[in-house]
Amino acid sequence: MTTINSAYGYTATILAGSAKSTSEQTGSSGSGSQKPVMVASDLRQDLGVEVTLSPAALRALAEQAKAAATPDEEEQITQKMKQILSAIFLTSAKQAEAADAALPPLTGNATTDTARKAAAKQASDFIDGKAANPFRGKTAAELAAVIVDAEGKYTVNERRAAFAEFARQDHVLTMDALTPKTEFDKKANDAEVPQSGTAERLASAKKATDFLNGKATNPFATLNRDQLTEIIANDSGDYTVNERRAALARRDELEKAVLAKAAKELSYAEKAVANNENVTGTPERVERARLATRFINGWDKTNPFAGLTREELNAIVFDETKSYTTNEQRAALAELKQYLPAGAIPEDAKKPVTDKAKADTKTGSDKSKTDDPYNTQGAYSPRLMQQVLRASNTQYLLGLFGGGGSFGGGLSSYLGDGRYA
Repeated sequence: MTTINSAYGYTATILAGSAKSTSEQTGSSGSGSQKPVMVASDLRQDLGVEVTLSPAALRALAEQAKAAATPDEEEQITQKMKQILSAIFLTSAKQAEAADAALPPLTGNATTDTARKAAAKQASDFIDGKAANPFRGKTAAELAAVIVDAEGKYTVNERRAAFAEFARQDHVLTMDALTPKTEFDKKANDAEVPQSGTAERLASAKKATDFLNGKATNPFATLNRDQLTEIIANDSGDYTVNERRAALARRDELEKAVLAKAAKELSYAEKAVANNENVTGTPERVERARLATRFINGWDKTNPFAGLTREELNAIVFDETKSYTTNEQRAALAELKQYLPAGAIPEDAKKPVTDKAKADTKTGSDKSKTDDPYNTQGAYSPRLMQQVLRASNTQYLLGLFGGGGSFGGGLSSYLGDGRYA
């Protein structure tokens, strides 16, 4: 029987999805349940984050969004969900700092206002790892009401803290449902069949059971993380418990690989590529990537993702849409490590590098200035000038100064137009 490590399962960053019947969602037919299921990954492009909440949890949020939407039609509800989630999922330390400084709306009543300020501060302290979650133990309905905040009573950090507890509770329920407590439970799971009863679905369920019992390969080995998450979280009966456990096992493998890659010590050549990845988009997006590169290389001690929640950091580290640079994902992992259990990062990712690699990746104070291509003490840094002097051809020089070539014009986006000089 395969042992499933669910240490990485609590990733919980979510986005809203359109309501579909379960038969439409899974491609099944027959007697499957027809009640709407929020298919969260449908709208990944809108918010750039993943979903791990169960359909039941999504419906709880949708009910609150429905109450806050006018009129109460599906399109308005979906838009409201997107608006709600966009407001509480932050992507930078700058946004986190603003959220920390925000005060709740005041009523004019001194006693009430003092209590509200204290509650908002506790939520911020929780986000910053200084206090317990003030919403711990609240019901799912109570938490959903805070997350949606139809009356505008709560700060962003209160809503973020409420979401953290909402996702934690949903994760606990999901893991409990997927964990057989007795041999009888295991036998019941092995005998379970999907609701639709189609030949294709029956074959998938059997393969999952065989996999968990060490008799076959994982039937979900080719799925990506979003697809696996939809199966794991689907509590509507479309998938058997064993299928969901098999999907969880595969997602765990993918997450281990991502963590190993992000934690790996880069060679000099790999660092050069990562430091010069092309970044497009808003000025804020470009600046965030620049700050991540400075942090990863030891040129700045401030992590651009400091202050983000576990859910927000997971959305960056495990992103499959290439919305973040290599250095951004590595910087986010540096923050995420505080939440990961011991042994979460595979040991082979932490093997010592060679003496040459150590020299290449040294970030001590004696090299932090000379290694910094964004050093503002002069038109170009000593590090950049060393590269220029070593250049053996025009193509390489053009790459350094933004005209194409092996460095892809990366430095020009930071130096060539003078914005960061």
